[in-house]
Amino acid sequence: QGDRVGTYRELESVLQGDDGCLTGGVVNRLIAEVSSDMRAAQGVTDDVKTAASDVLVALARSHFHFVMSELQSHLKVMGKVPDETVLLTLGKMACSYALWCIPFVGMTLLALRTMLSRVGSGRILRAICSVLEQWSKGVNTYLCNREQCPFPRNGKAQLCEDIYPVFCYAVVNWLGCEEEEDKQAVLGAVAAMMGVLLHEEQHREHAWEQLLWLLHQYQEVRDTSRVTKSLIYVLETLEGVQTPIPQGTALAISTAVHRQLSEVTNEPGPAHKAVLSRCIILQAQMCPEETVMFLHSQLNGGSEAGRVAALGLLGALAHSDAPATREKLPQVVEAVRSVCNDPSAPVRRAVLEFIRELLSSGSQSCWAWDVVGHIFNEFSRSSGRLVRAE
Repeated sequence: QGDRVGTYRELESVLQGDDGCLTGGVVNRLIAEVSSDMRAAQGVTDDVKTAASDVLVALARSHFHFVMSELQSHLKVMGKVPDETVLLTLGKMACSYALWCIPFVGMTLLALRTMLSRVGSGRILRAICSVLEQWSKGVNTYLCNREQCPFPRNGKAQLCEDIYPVFCYAVVNWLGCEEEEDKQAVLGAVAAMMGVLLHEEQHREHAWEQLLWLLHQYQEVRDTSRVTKSLIYVLETLEGVQTPIPQGTALAISTAVHRQLSEVTNEPGPAHKAVLSRCIILQAQMCPEETVMFLHSQLNGGSEAGRVAALGLLGALAHSDAPATREKLPQVVEAVRSVCNDPSAPVRRAVLEFIRELLSSGSQSCWAWDVVGHIFNEFSRSSGRLVRAE
């Protein structure tokens, strides 16, 4: 088994540089051998199955239709859910060859729909969610790059119609998963399908509803970084679609992100914090007024950690190059002025960090320097009061 894994890895490396010189007979024999290992019920380890799957994906670089036809044949077996490795390979195909997969979206999703009722939880559910996530992301890539697709263009409305029934099934049947791994898999699939449906106006209302569900997952899953990853994917899609975010939804996003950054007991790591900040920057590009107003409101009360988090997000907005955000920079600065006399040391450090972000943004406006002077003047006064009190 170990030698077989090594052989497959060497073959995968060779195929990645193949220019299509293999004959049809050789390709068919290779596909048959690899496919047999992928679907073996016993006697073949998971490592061998994974290596075989990777060989098939590498072969698709030069013989895409051969490989896709093989995978589709396994999907169409009536009354049977395909092997987990077959499903995972389908997901890898969309990840590696997104635009080439577009002509197969309709038949792939139709085949998946016929087996959804036979899927409960566990590895097969997660494998199907992986297929849905990767294929939906592939559709989204296509919708943003249709001019580059090597195949005849598929209509946006039709692609959304292909995904919508599966999305509805997932929403009705899978959102109540209890196992952490299942929750994470469903989260990724639903967010990716949501990204596609946001392209079509008739499906947006349903997508907005599930975005609120996505935000609620911050309270349901242990690894909240996956929620943030899904949220930023949806926000990036919205930026490309150029559709306004409903006011209530924008407030829910701001509240959820700010709450995560205000966590003291389960504080996000630096990388997660950076992605959370990026979420607010993206939202501010689409609804700057609402975002700045929300952050300003968090400076006027609440916890010390909440004020520090709001200052950090305002600093990120001050440093942003987006025109919509820069137009709100005077309001951002004015919001920070309101906490200049805050006695909390962490808040003061956050104000100083805001100054650094403001000055590093390259702003040449006089008021930017005026606020720096104002802040240091307030710091000086409050420090003097502390000295006299002692």
